[in-house]
Amino acid sequence: MNKKEITDYLHDCRWCNFKKEIEDERVKNIEFEKMPYDEGKKLFVIGKAELEDGDVRYFSMPLAKKQEITGEEKFLTIGGEMYTDALVEPDFWRSFMALMDEHDGFVKFDNGWFLEREDFLNPDIIDELKNEDSKALGVEQSNTTLNVGDGKLAFKLERMLEFSHEVNSEFEVNEKLMRENCSVMPKSFGGFVLKKPNGEQASSGIMLEFVKNKGDMWNYLQDVLGWELKVNYLMQKDLKAEDNPEIMSMIRNLSEKTKEMSDCFSRADSNPNFTPEKVDESFIRGYAKQFEVLLYQTKREISNSRNKLPAALRLRADKLLAVWDEKMPAFVNEKLDKVRALDNKGTINRVHGDFHLGQVMVTEDNDLRFIDFAGEPALSMKEREQKYILVRDIAGMYRSIKGYLGAVAVEDFTAQAPDELSATRRKAWAEKAIKPLIDSASRAFLGNKTMNNDPWLSLEVLRKNLYEVKYEVSFRPDMAYVPINGLFDLMNLDTPVAVNTNEVSLAKTGTERS
Repeated sequence: MNKKEITDYLHDCRWCNFKKEIEDERVKNIEFEKMPYDEGKKLFVIGKAELEDGDVRYFSMPLAKKQEITGEEKFLTIGGEMYTDALVEPDFWRSFMALMDEHDGFVKFDNGWFLEREDFLNPDIIDELKNEDSKALGVEQSNTTLNVGDGKLAFKLERMLEFSHEVNSEFEVNEKLMRENCSVMPKSFGGFVLKKPNGEQASSGIMLEFVKNKGDMWNYLQDVLGWELKVNYLMQKDLKAEDNPEIMSMIRNLSEKTKEMSDCFSRADSNPNFTPEKVDESFIRGYAKQFEVLLYQTKREISNSRNKLPAALRLRADKLLAVWDEKMPAFVNEKLDKVRALDNKGTINRVHGDFHLGQVMVTEDNDLRFIDFAGEPALSMKEREQKYILVRDIAGMYRSIKGYLGAVAVEDFTAQAPDELSATRRKAWAEKAIKPLIDSASRAFLGNKTMNNDPWLSLEVLRKNLYEVKYEVSFRPDMAYVPINGLFDLMNLDTPVAVNTNEVSLAKTGTERS
C-alpha cells in the first residue's frame, strides 16, 4: 500500500478524525498491523497515523477481500488484492468470533499488541450467538454497530481507538450500571480490549442487548416538532404542552430515568472509582479556578471569532462582551457562595459525561434507553474517569432541550420556505410559537429543580452553555445565536434577539452539540 492510496481511502471514511491533517498533507507516516483470518479472506487491521505535530491517531479497519468492485465502493489494494470494509459483510461477526475462538479469546499481533475478550455477564449469552449473521447499522459513523442475529445482540466496534493506562471508562460504567440493575441502558454483556505491552489499552468493541427502536430522541422529537410547526402554522397557533401530551410524557419519562441513572451512579460499591466523595472547600476552590479559565477562554473565542458572526449577532456578542467581566464572575461567585452556605454541599460522582438527546434511544413502545457511556469525547480518558457534580448530566440534557431542540426545529421549518420573505415570516412566527412548549418541556425535565433553588445546577448549566458558545462561534457561527441567547437568558440581561434568516445558512441538524 502506498501512503497516498491509504490517506485517500481514509479521507473518504466518515469515521476518520484526522481528515483536515490529510487535506493539509500533515500525515507523516502510516503503519498497519494486520491479522489475516477467515482463511485469508479478511484482515483485522489496526492502523497508526503519525502526524507532523507529533500527535498519533489509532484506528481499527477490518477489511474483506473482493474479486471485483461495484459502483463507487471504496477499496484498498494490499499485496495486489482489493479489500473493502469487512463490516458490511453478513459473515463479519461469525468470522470475527471464530478468530477469537481460534486464539482462545487472546489474539496476538506481530508487534506484541493483543486483542482480548472480556465478559461482564455469563459468557454463554455471547457464545450462543457466535455463529449468527450480522448487519451493519451506520457503517460511516465514528463507531459501527452491528445487528447480530436479527435483533439478538448489538456489537459496537470502535473505529477510532483511544489508548490509556486507565481502565476503559465505557466498560467500567457499563459494568457498574449492570451491577446496580439499572434499567436506563441496554444490558451489557462484554467487550474486546486492544492492549499494548506497555500497559496501555483501548476499547475495540462492546457487546450489548439489541433494543428495537425508532432512532434517537433528538431526531424523533425533531420529526414531531416539524410536523407540529407545519400544522400550527396554518392556524397561526402556538405549540403548548396541553396539546402535545406525547412530547410531555416522553420528557417526564426522560426526567425519571435520568434520576435513576444518577441514583445508580451515586451508590458506593466494591469499585472505589464509584464511591461518592463529599464536596469540600478544596473542591470548591478548584471548581472556581476551572471556571475562571473557562470564562477567559470563552471570552477570547468570542472576540477572535467576532467577524465570522452574522451582523445582528455581532452586535449581540459585543453587548455580551461589554458586561462579561462584571456579570460572569459575579454570577459564579454568587452561586458558589450559596453552595458554601449549604449544610450539605453535595457530592461528586461518576457521570455519563456526554448526555444529550442524541444519546437516548426511543424504543418501539416509546420507552427510553441511554447509550454511549464513553464520556465527553473532547476530554482525555483520565478526565472522563474523574468524578463530577452529579447534576452535570442534568445540565447537559437541559441545554439539549432548552437551547437546541426548538432552535433547530425552527431552522428546519424556516428552510422549507419558498422564498426569503416567507422564510423571514416563518422564522418570526415559529420562534414565538414553539417557545411555550420548549419552556414547558424544560421545566418538566428539571422536575422540582430550578436555577434559583439549586446553585450547582445553575453553575453546571452555565458551564455547558459556555462550552457551546466556544464551539459554535468557532465552527458553526450561524448557530452561535443559540448559546449566546442562552447566556443572555441565564444572566437575565435582556430579551433574546432573533437572527435575520437572510444572513445565515440554515442549519439542518443540531446533533453535534445537541
